[in-house]
Amino acid sequence: MEENKNFDCMPEQEVEQVDSPCNWFADDFEESFRRAVPRHRSLAPYKPKPKRMRRLFRNPVFAAVISSLITCCICLGVFSAAYRPNVTVGSVLPQPGEAVRARGYDGDVVQIATGTAEGTLSIPDVYDLASPTVVSILCKSRGGGYVQSKMSSGSGIIIRHDGYVVTNNHVIDGASEITVTTIAGQNFAAKVVGRDSRTDIAVLKADNDTALPFAELGDSSTLRVGEMALAIGNPLREELAGTLTVGYISAINRSMVIDGKQMTMLQTDAAINPGNSGGALLNMKGQVIGINTAKSTGYDVEGLGFAIPINEAKPIIESIIQHGYVTGRVVIGLKGQTVTEAIAKANDLPVGVYIKEIVSGSAAEKAGLRTGDVITACDGQAVTTIDEINKIRDSHKVGETLTMQIDRNGQTLTVSVVLQEEKPEDTEQKQTEQEQQQQPQQIPFPFSWFGW
Repeated sequence: MEENKNFDCMPEQEVEQVDSPCNWFADDFEESFRRAVPRHRSLAPYKPKPKRMRRLFRNPVFAAVISSLITCCICLGVFSAAYRPNVTVGSVLPQPGEAVRARGYDGDVVQIATGTAEGTLSIPDVYDLASPTVVSILCKSRGGGYVQSKMSSGSGIIIRHDGYVVTNNHVIDGASEITVTTIAGQNFAAKVVGRDSRTDIAVLKADNDTALPFAELGDSSTLRVGEMALAIGNPLREELAGTLTVGYISAINRSMVIDGKQMTMLQTDAAINPGNSGGALLNMKGQVIGINTAKSTGYDVEGLGFAIPINEAKPIIESIIQHGYVTGRVVIGLKGQTVTEAIAKANDLPVGVYIKEIVSGSAAEKAGLRTGDVITACDGQAVTTIDEINKIRDSHKVGETLTMQIDRNGQTLTVSVVLQEEKPEDTEQKQTEQEQQQQPQQIPFPFSWFGW
């Protein structure tokens, strides 16, 4: 008998089962193999039975139901596109700087939500709001003899519609003529209302006939490290007026010794340059939170800028506007230098503050202090720097007594100083109570004002 080589006619039990190496279709392979070997020796072509889902779709009742559902969905989509009622998107939280607009059927904007917190704006919106309130300040100082007149510039912030402008004292120091220029190109002559070298704040009054846009002063006490901060100012002269830079609040309540003055500052990495002095440091609501004042000038240092917190500047500004100077501030009237241990050993002096100069008519003179005295303690606290003396002094009010322990030619004496109020004519004397920059150890890296 000739051997039958037709696999379609082989008995089912003679089929050898082969395991498939691909598990995800092993069962299908086995089932197909079995279907190809029917139990009956029939040569009729194989017709697989329709699957269940195919039979279901062929059911006219089921098909009618599906068709109805699809028609309803299409109708609803068309209706919602044709009619869109007025809505509010107050609950939508957009990304920083992203604007979300909700429109009614008539196309009118119902509500615009910007920022990530209530009241915050996008960066362009902050700039549009605040830039008209930041001005360029051009100062001219007269020369004499062989000294030519000098031009310098900085920035300022309009704080009242009638032309009051706040800036840094070092920007206008020594100026004989001051011109204020808005971002719109308006030029106004300005006069100094008052200035305070201790906080480096000055207030100007522009000679304007019309109302000017003015900045909103914020609350620097609520600031947190990591919040965005925007700087607007006049870097590198008026040609670059209205320059915006963006960064973050890097630190708050930073105690710094700048140009011999102990100051509490906001630190930011927003790029600021010479000429930014007196300009605005803003939050994302467009409010002024600081007055840009100084930066690190190290060749290998970037992103270290400092601003006067606006909450510390507010009472100074208000007092200057009302009285022309900062009222209630006490003054001693002396100039001193730290006596370190090395200086003390070399000159047979105690460690403390050496009095280099006494201001005529000052509280120090009236108390009997002399040049050459070494102050070793104030109110029972040991002191070695002028800054330590100033901190104790500032804890007192006008008319109160400050007790000093001094060394005079090897003798220890106690002196009572009745503190006087600082007056505008004492402006030049303010520097006498600031330690000279003869101690680089107090300044870990160099700083400079932003005036140009």
